[in-house]
Amino acid sequence: MLHSRADAALQEHADAIARQMAITLSLETGGRPDRAELIQTRFRANDLRTWGRYLQILSPQGTIREKSDGLQTHPLPVSGDALRRGREGQVTFETFPALGEHPVRVVTVPVRLGPHIPFLVQAGTSLEGVEAALQRTSYVLGILTPSVFLLSLVGGWLLVGRALRRVDALTRTALEIQGSNLERRIHHSGPEDEIGRLARAFDQMIARLDRSFQQVRRFSADASHELKTPLTAIRGEAEVALLEPRAPGEYQRTLRSILESAERMSHIVESLLLLSRADAGQELIRREPVPLGELLLEVLERFESPARAADVRVEVQEIADVTVDGDPLWLTQIATNLLSNAVKYTPAGGQIVVSLHEAGATAELVVEDSGIGIPSEHLPRIFDRFYRVDQGRARTAGGAGLGLSITHWAVEAHGGTILVDSEVGKGSRFLVRLPLRHLWEKRVERSE
Repeated sequence: MLHSRADAALQEHADAIARQMAITLSLETGGRPDRAELIQTRFRANDLRTWGRYLQILSPQGTIREKSDGLQTHPLPVSGDALRRGREGQVTFETFPALGEHPVRVVTVPVRLGPHIPFLVQAGTSLEGVEAALQRTSYVLGILTPSVFLLSLVGGWLLVGRALRRVDALTRTALEIQGSNLERRIHHSGPEDEIGRLARAFDQMIARLDRSFQQVRRFSADASHELKTPLTAIRGEAEVALLEPRAPGEYQRTLRSILESAERMSHIVESLLLLSRADAGQELIRREPVPLGELLLEVLERFESPARAADVRVEVQEIADVTVDGDPLWLTQIATNLLSNAVKYTPAGGQIVVSLHEAGATAELVVEDSGIGIPSEHLPRIFDRFYRVDQGRARTAGGAGLGLSITHWAVEAHGGTILVDSEVGKGSRFLVRLPLRHLWEKRVERSE
């Protein structure tokens, strides 16, 4: 930047002299270059003195015609490249270090007289100011650079140390959290930065793990309890039967009771294995066109006798001719579980309303009963495994608390959703939405 400014000023000075010389030569010689030599005495040293310390006039061949007082002892050097470029009408900048204590910057400018170039003007300037500015800049940088480096080092150490302290606190908390104290959290209260987001993500992960551990513990306890009940019944019946000899009819009654308990335990074990395979992704769902209306009518036909025995009326409002893509066995299980629950929990004299209709891109199956209903505080958990609203009533009805869990899994495995709306004393309404077949075909095409 400093050299550019010096060059611009130097060229402006030389151009001014060249223009004045050209004007003077043009006036006094009439534009004839052969007479230019006759008036070179017009530009004597006393005239050049006012134009600068380093100034000289050259012929195109490099002969010095006039020079300022500052160059009487040591004229400005002339390079062959500057002479050649000058004869071609070009400007040349050069730096010569051997003219004094400081280097001299020299510009060579041609003097134009029409198409001819009779003289070259050389102007120079000392780079003392530029070198002084560069020296001062070097001095300032020499002081500021180590200072800025030290300040950056100290500031970086403080900032990094502060950040690492937060990371260290997060690490200590993570190491202290175990399966027995998953309720612990980091509770980050610092700024909204990467460490803060990491701490919150860690808290959310621990919360999910805590819920999973609680679910596993609750599942283990419930499974143990459910399996213990039929085992206790079997053992009790067998012990009572062996206390003293009994009639064949009593032995048959005892064996029937034992068989019922064994079947109940077998049903629980099969359901648990099914849910375990589903959690592990090993329970596959077939995909084939299923006329859901026909399937639902078959399930309703099987429930005529149980509903009549329970004095419950089943009313069919609408059965639409819709087709879904899924597994017939699991779709049958969904309808069976919903109707079974409706019959179990609807008092004598009540009714169950069943409908199937098409709603946009989904088939909607609705099973609504006038039964005992479900309290609102229990609705978020009715699809949990082994969860019962009324423990005693559910076990008396023969349920293990797994039917709705299996139904929920089967519906989601078919790409659907299940919703429940209930009110105590008025009944419950289960709504199952399943995508129609054409929607599944589009999903398969996109996945392929």
